[in-house]
Amino acid sequence: MKQKMKHRNGLIIMLAIIIISTFGCKPDPLEFARPKDLAGTIYTQLESMGNFNYYLQCIDKTEYKEPLVKGGSWTIFAPTDAAFEEFMQAEGYASVDDIPSDRLLDIVQYTIVTSGWNTTTLTYAADGAGFYAGSNFRRFTQNVDTLETINTEEYPHLFVDQFSPPPGVYTIEPTYGRRKALTYFLDAYFDPKPNFQKSDYSFLFPGETFNEGDMKVFEVNVSQTNIVAENGMIYALDKVVEPRISQYQNFTSEEYGGKYTRFKELVERFGFLRFNRNQLNEATGETEPIYRLNFKTGITENNLPFSPYDESYPKLKANINYDLSFGTGLTVPTNDALEAYLQGDNILGQFYDSYDEMPLDVLGKFLSSFFFTDFWTLCPSNQGQTLNVGLQPVDYNLDDVLDVKMCSNGLFVGIDKVYTNANFSTIIGPLLLDPEYAIMLKAVQELGIDVALQSKGSQFSIFGIKNNQFVDIADPNSSTRIITVKDWTSDLSVIQINVQGDSDPASNRDYPLDIDNPTSADINYVNTTLKDIVLNQIVEKTVDINSNNYYATKSGEFIYAYEGNKVSGGGNLNDPAIVTSVRDTDNGKFYEMSRALERPLKFTYGALVDNSTIFSRFIEVMEATGGFVVIPNNSNDKLVSFLNLQRTFTLLAPNNNAVNQAIADGVIVDPTTVNSLPALEQAIAKQDLLNFAKRHFIQQAIPTDGIIAGAYSSMYFEKVIDFVPVYEEYVFENNYATSNLTIKKPATGEVITETGAVTNLLSKRVVIHEIENYLN
Repeated sequence: MKQKMKHRNGLIIMLAIIIISTFGCKPDPLEFARPKDLAGTIYTQLESMGNFNYYLQCIDKTEYKEPLVKGGSWTIFAPTDAAFEEFMQAEGYASVDDIPSDRLLDIVQYTIVTSGWNTTTLTYAADGAGFYAGSNFRRFTQNVDTLETINTEEYPHLFVDQFSPPPGVYTIEPTYGRRKALTYFLDAYFDPKPNFQKSDYSFLFPGETFNEGDMKVFEVNVSQTNIVAENGMIYALDKVVEPRISQYQNFTSEEYGGKYTRFKELVERFGFLRFNRNQLNEATGETEPIYRLNFKTGITENNLPFSPYDESYPKLKANINYDLSFGTGLTVPTNDALEAYLQGDNILGQFYDSYDEMPLDVLGKFLSSFFFTDFWTLCPSNQGQTLNVGLQPVDYNLDDVLDVKMCSNGLFVGIDKVYTNANFSTIIGPLLLDPEYAIMLKAVQELGIDVALQSKGSQFSIFGIKNNQFVDIADPNSSTRIITVKDWTSDLSVIQINVQGDSDPASNRDYPLDIDNPTSADINYVNTTLKDIVLNQIVEKTVDINSNNYYATKSGEFIYAYEGNKVSGGGNLNDPAIVTSVRDTDNGKFYEMSRALERPLKFTYGALVDNSTIFSRFIEVMEATGGFVVIPNNSNDKLVSFLNLQRTFTLLAPNNNAVNQAIADGVIVDPTTVNSLPALEQAIAKQDLLNFAKRHFIQQAIPTDGIIAGAYSSMYFEKVIDFVPVYEEYVFENNYATSNLTIKKPATGEVITETGAVTNLLSKRVVIHEIENYLN
């Protein structure tokens, strides 16, 4: 073993001698020297090109020289000497030394972007995991708005709460200290977007054009692209680019003469001042508090859709780097247009004399029409299909445009009109605007049908229930309970109702018992009950209250409109609610009512019992088959065992004579004799009676409205094909003039029967008609 180790050591020593003798002790400096043709760092590359001297003089006056000389990774958008000469002449500067230091720093910072990007990678978005396909048109620069001082007396419209500082002078950090972005345009950014064309560039920047192969930074030409440096990329600009202001800052741009300040005040009603941190003031050596101007934003909160104050584009889409790939649009009416609109003939002006009177949820919905998720929505190529952030169409027209400016955080378009707002011009408008309908509005919003009610593609009718009209209304899910709204919190987060009439005395109480500490069960019961009541007040068509006709509500139950001002629900057909006024909207009529429309109070059994002189024999048929099911804690009503009351039905109820005729014809046995039959005969008889009953329940609610007609299935089937029952069908003719239905055999058209004297008897989920001949 020792001999082997000694031999190995000798080989190592010999190998070392060979290496030293061959290559020497030090690397050859010529072999490893920096290649002469390698581009210099950004600073030296700019020096060598010879036409960026003014820009280099600016860099020399900042702290950015060293990193641009030594290393890092950067992209520089450098104005040429010609660009600087034009800029200094226009601004009256004889030399770079005359440019104020703050302005000079802004120019330098706004030209520097972290990391090196060529014209291909500039259009790719990047997340923490790497690159993914995208079409960016911006990068964040080194520029950040400086701290500024504001006096809250100059911001009287800010939202104030218990967390707001007292009136006074405060140092604020504009746009939350976020860096400003630089916007550029390349062919690749236009091509993937069918509604954003190169011709739209002239709209964004009036007087400028974008040609194939161009690269622009805002309205500035990039005269040279992809200039490679050792530590990044350089782009040459033919004009000096300074930091752009935000949409919010643009409200008060001097060139507008203050014509957009009213819109700024409305936006500021969603703003609030908040303490952020303490910071050392190097000039004074003292620590001072820094505040931020925040905004109540968020579509789901019915507040401002996004903040035009924020430098970072709001993430309104599920995109990793929405900030860099997309941009918002903001249309801003002039002061005159806003005031003229409120004084004009529109529903908003009927409720409010001033925008300052509007609660934030109403104002937020009004302003939402002017906020757009994508800025190109406002460009010429997208006209005729302009949707705001709420995906509502707006009547935006290029003829209304006064001013256009691509800001640091989106597009600003000044207009001389106010859009028709679907939130208020449609059927939901009165609910939104009149606080007396706050409870009904809350139920509509929780049902999730508020957006549908704004659709102009449909017509609706709403029978409004005011807050103080939720009194002694039948609980839609009980045959005995009566509910009354007793109290609610100011924001309607909790509503308290009182229940009476329940068979269980313990249930006759307030729900919730403690409005400040409600149980989830009580809250769920209250919300469900109110939503079910409200559904019975909405019809998805225009109701003619002169029609003397029936209409299906969103609850599935029917109401009856007649004599020009009367509407009855199933629970009060003989005691109508009165229409007190009518509002016409863009998609229907809103009726102010004397009280709520109730649903039917009884199930099918209870309705038949109330008319037992006509239907006692059919009740016996149902009872003999076990077709009725007892309702717990309810001795007065029963359910039909084979009906799913999530749907609605028609019962063509044979009267006593019709049932007796079926017995005489041998179709069924006398139901009163079933229990005396032998077991086998009893089973057969019960099945025949059940089939007889099912034939008369139709799987469609059909009142005599003159509209609903055609072939409909009964609940009876005698065969199953591929596990699917084949139901027996009948053809219905609906005769509005005679208020009856004619029922025919589908194969032959032979008339089976017509409805009799008792028609449109409304029970819960089932419309009952008398027939004088049975179905077989």
